[in-house]
Amino acid sequence: MDNNYIKVRIEGKNVNNYLKWLIKNKINLISINVIKYNVLELIINYHDYNLLSKYSKTYKISIIKKYGAIKILDTIKNNIIILSSIILSIILLFIVSNIIFKVDIIYNDKNIIDKVNKELIKYDIKRFKKKKSYAYLEKVKKKILADNKDILEWIEIEESGTKYIVRLVERKKKIKEKEFLYQSIVSGKDATIISIDAYSGEKVKNIYDYIKKGDTIISGIMTKPDGTSIYTRAKGIVLGEVWYKASIEYPTYYKEEKVTGKSKDVLTIYFLNKEIPFFPYRKYKQFKKHTSSIVEDNFIPLKITKEKIYEVNIVDDIYTEEEAINRATEECKKKLLEKDNRIKEIKEVIVLNSEHLNSKIKLDLFISTIEDITKIREEKNLETIEN
Repeated sequence: MDNNYIKVRIEGKNVNNYLKWLIKNKINLISINVIKYNVLELIINYHDYNLLSKYSKTYKISIIKKYGAIKILDTIKNNIIILSSIILSIILLFIVSNIIFKVDIIYNDKNIIDKVNKELIKYDIKRFKKKKSYAYLEKVKKKILADNKDILEWIEIEESGTKYIVRLVERKKKIKEKEFLYQSIVSGKDATIISIDAYSGEKVKNIYDYIKKGDTIISGIMTKPDGTSIYTRAKGIVLGEVWYKASIEYPTYYKEEKVTGKSKDVLTIYFLNKEIPFFPYRKYKQFKKHTSSIVEDNFIPLKITKEKIYEVNIVDDIYTEEEAINRATEECKKKLLEKDNRIKEIKEVIVLNSEHLNSKIKLDLFISTIEDITKIREEKNLETIEN
């Protein structure tokens, strides 16, 4: 092992004679330092050390420093118990940190919590099981949503240390309007009528009529030629054009981090402000990380952390005024459609006013929609009540 060196101290009567002997026997002397006539310090190859005592028994030879691999091996040998304990602790912590110890489902409905918990257990997401990959969790979320589309709108499974936090959004159920024995169809909003599908009752309004909220469109009270009234249950669907005014602010600078789905778990040791990955890895070009501390001591400058490294694609865009307006109007349309499921179509969006505010653009919009304006109103049969 020619790259392993040692520094030795030689003490004796006349170290110059000893030095001549070393040169004569062609011992490789890397460094020579004569301290005084009877003390000499040398740096030599480690494999030459056993030859030094052959010249004379009267010289005292001692190793004062080691270099290269033998120094590392010597350090390991002298600290084998401590190093073994650290390595075993890290391995144990690595195993433990990859186990799920808790699954928290954040919601206020016990029935839905129980339902989702059963779904998670079905996919092996439960206590004392191995953590799952990002790709696996994405598949599970899609599968749970597909199998429970009648009750769930959205689900997120977030890893936090040794537990999963599950967040839910319940699907809003469409409230079915109460029907009456005698009823009329009226307008739920101010609108212009686009279409009327009357299944029973008498149409009293026509397409393109402008109506106010509460105006009767299909009447459940029909008048006979003799002037008497017939009460019935009017049924139908009415679509109307409805108008809104809205204001929205939208950034002209856009930055987004998109997670690619690739990730790595890395144990990192921080010692004396130095970062040492336990298993060195090639870093992603663009990434974000979630760090959780495993071992930390205020008295010893040592910290061991588990880091979840996520690869991301970062998108940076600066929008022109036209692009910002287009994106803002699309965002406004999207929010309007999400807010009211009776809206069937966004017919038109007109920009009434635009204003720049630092890195944002503020828009005042006029929005025309086609939506279901059908509303049921109960009709009281006065003749039946009087009798």
